[in-house]
Amino acid sequence: MTTAYLNLLGGLVAAGALLIALLTVLYVFNRQRRVVEAQLREAEREADEARAESGRYQSLIEGMADGLLTLDGAGRILSANVAATRILGRSTDMLIQSNLQTHIPEFDPAWRYENSAAKRSKEGAELVVMARLPDGHSLPVALAVTPLAIENGEGGLVTLRDRREQTLGEEMDGISRSIDTHLLLGTQLEGVAAEVCDRVAKLFEASAVWMAVLEPRGGHRVVGCGGPRMPETRDMVETVQGDGFAKVDPAGMAWRLGRTQVLEHIDPMGAAVAPWIRACGCESVLCLPLWAENTVSGILTLGFNRDILPPIARRRLEVLANRLGAALRTIRDQARLRLQSTAMSAAANAIFITNADGQIEWVNEAFTRLSGFTAEEVLDQTPNLLKSGEQQPEVYAELWAAIKRGRVWRGELTERRKDGRTYVVDQTVTPILNDSGQVTHYVAVHEDVTARKKAEERVRYLSNYDTLTRLPNRVLFRDRLYQAVVQARRGHAGIAVMFIDLDHFSRVNDTLGHAAGDQMLMTIASRINAAAEEADTVARVGGDEFALIQTGVTSAETASALARRLIEVIQTPVDLGSQEVRVGANVGIAIYPQDGTDPDNLMKNADMAMYRAIKSEDDNCSFFSTEMNAEAAVRLGLEGDLRRALDNDDELHLHFQIQYGLETGEPKGVEALVRWQHPELGAIPPYRFIPVAEDSGLIHDLGDWVLNQALMEYARWRAAGAAPLTMAVNISAVQFRQKGLVERVTALLAEHGVDPHDLEMELTESMLMQDAEQAVNLLNDLSRAGIRLAIDDFGTGYSSLSYLKQFRVDKLKVDQSFVRHVTDGGNDAVIARAIINLGHSLGLEVIAEGVEEEGQLAYMRDEGCDVIQGFLLARPESGDKVLEVLLNAQGRREMAARIRDGILQVEA
Repeated sequence: MTTAYLNLLGGLVAAGALLIALLTVLYVFNRQRRVVEAQLREAEREADEARAESGRYQSLIEGMADGLLTLDGAGRILSANVAATRILGRSTDMLIQSNLQTHIPEFDPAWRYENSAAKRSKEGAELVVMARLPDGHSLPVALAVTPLAIENGEGGLVTLRDRREQTLGEEMDGISRSIDTHLLLGTQLEGVAAEVCDRVAKLFEASAVWMAVLEPRGGHRVVGCGGPRMPETRDMVETVQGDGFAKVDPAGMAWRLGRTQVLEHIDPMGAAVAPWIRACGCESVLCLPLWAENTVSGILTLGFNRDILPPIARRRLEVLANRLGAALRTIRDQARLRLQSTAMSAAANAIFITNADGQIEWVNEAFTRLSGFTAEEVLDQTPNLLKSGEQQPEVYAELWAAIKRGRVWRGELTERRKDGRTYVVDQTVTPILNDSGQVTHYVAVHEDVTARKKAEERVRYLSNYDTLTRLPNRVLFRDRLYQAVVQARRGHAGIAVMFIDLDHFSRVNDTLGHAAGDQMLMTIASRINAAAEEADTVARVGGDEFALIQTGVTSAETASALARRLIEVIQTPVDLGSQEVRVGANVGIAIYPQDGTDPDNLMKNADMAMYRAIKSEDDNCSFFSTEMNAEAAVRLGLEGDLRRALDNDDELHLHFQIQYGLETGEPKGVEALVRWQHPELGAIPPYRFIPVAEDSGLIHDLGDWVLNQALMEYARWRAAGAAPLTMAVNISAVQFRQKGLVERVTALLAEHGVDPHDLEMELTESMLMQDAEQAVNLLNDLSRAGIRLAIDDFGTGYSSLSYLKQFRVDKLKVDQSFVRHVTDGGNDAVIARAIINLGHSLGLEVIAEGVEEEGQLAYMRDEGCDVIQGFLLARPESGDKVLEVLLNAQGRREMAARIRDGILQVEA
């Protein structure tokens, strides 16, 4: 049992040992497992942190303002962050595997440190290069290159920074510094503006940049320009007249509103676009006002062949505009100061300053010239060295008593020059007081009275005499007439007042020049003076107008005889050296006392009589009469009635006369003719109320009404189905000289939707020759707007062929006074033929007006006239009746056949 127990005990011990061993193994295994699990968890945590760090790093790269590119050894782009795509203007797909040199031509693929770009980057020096954007424009970028080990060898890390804003700021600062430099140097405005426009054009890659300033008398002046398209644009900008730019022009809007104007997505060939924008071919425009002293005094305009600038560039330009506005003010102030300085230097008055004791401390150059003393000779001396001894002592006592009390003294003194000669001066002495009211200095101004009296005498002469002919002028003439009336009233005698107008004198100035015109005026003035021996006064009262006073007149025949003699001597040819020139004369006469009892009435009535003579076809000498006064009263009444009629739609109306083409017989145009049905006087013909409208200024409103009504009616015809034709509207001389005519006409065309080519404006040749050079410019503006132009009544006035070939007109109208007698075989037929040939030689269409007989029609067809107008074909009719004719196809065909066959009868 003991042995069994021992064996059992031994077995238990062995089992226990085995159990302990097993437990030990399990413990160790569990412990190792926990260690491994901890290690795995740590590894997973580290991996999560690495992934998070990688995400943060990637977010950091993508969020950088600088562009980052990785390159391979050949310079190909392997990766690009968002900033790089933004800076280079291309997507990631467009950049990857492309060579960086494609986008930055200055980049050298040998990016290693041996390369100068890399060296400069390493040394901290920023390398600025130009990147090429997809739209063809350039962008300054700062480039830095760093070597980078990549999977397949060496690569590079490139950092790009958008230097546009910084470069822009530096360039704009440079422009501002340049402006300051010019101001310090006193450069003229044109020099400053030219440099600014040129630099701005290059900096912003603008196709045209120009700067204009407001002129004191209205309009504008271009003072600087830049950009490759500016040569084509400048003429368009400089031809804008009047108040400046049209209302639809962004430049004009910026000027008037005082705010920056932006115009984008422009169609350069659009009808409504400003001419200068069309010439420039701009797709976008930026116009900035230049403010100076709370007033827009200039404008800076940029035109682009692309989209407008980004906001940062606009803000920079607005800052520059403010700087330019201040510079404008400074330049003008400097110019004013220079002018004042120059004026002071050119002053003839002598000035010297003394201290309180009367010792001279300063003199100007005029003082040394006047007195003969040098500055060194008079300094520390008293003005006593100028005393002549001819002045009364009381004068000096009065002078010192006044200035010591702080009062200004003025009076005449006789002084002595250094050489002993005396001179008289008008002297002003002004005390200079300090803050305590004590006199510290005296300022004396000497004016040589001799020079002043000569000037006053000259002024008196100029105010009373004509400098060219040396005859009395209108002022002295009126004074002499007043004296003559006083004498005549006392002696119960008669006086004749004559006004003389030289007929067609303007031809001399226009063809031979003003020097020849002046010579002719002097010759004629001498002839009038010699022929009018019995006249008390002969005067020149206007450009080509003379007047005279004849006293002791006993009858109208006495005055008439003198007037005829004057007309005869004036008509005598004048030898101007190279040729003889002849002019006519028209004389108007008013008699005292029956035609007026005071000078003003006599002059007014003589003037009216002269205009009666000018308008008369039979006589070039006319007396004033009560009938003329009555006519003036009627004209005044017509003026008031016409003013009312313009506000009343039921009195004025338009008639239209159809014009037919001789080749086709079809209507080619109509002429708009205004009619006035007065409620009391009945129908008033245009030849009576048109001159009244011109004299009173109502012609502007009347012409505007006619043009508006004509275009409205034409638009109605077209809407009803009428074919296109020409609507002819007459323009008076007063309207033609009106500012803004082109703008008003184009505005009405746009309002009624009428093609400008369908409007024809008729102007007389005498109107055009009044100011031929201005007429050329205005006709060019109208023609550029697409409006057709015709010269009306051709052959009845005076035309210079040298100007006629410059007029951009489309048509000549043979006046009806020639058409009326073409079948008589006289000169009128020759003139009509010459006008037709002249028109065709100039490439113009010719229309004959006033065709009333079949023989006249046949003559015009044989001579090749293009269009005819007159009672033979059509009378002026209302718009409704004209529309009926235009829409009646059968009637038009019959009329065309009759015109071609020449078988027409005058309508009853």
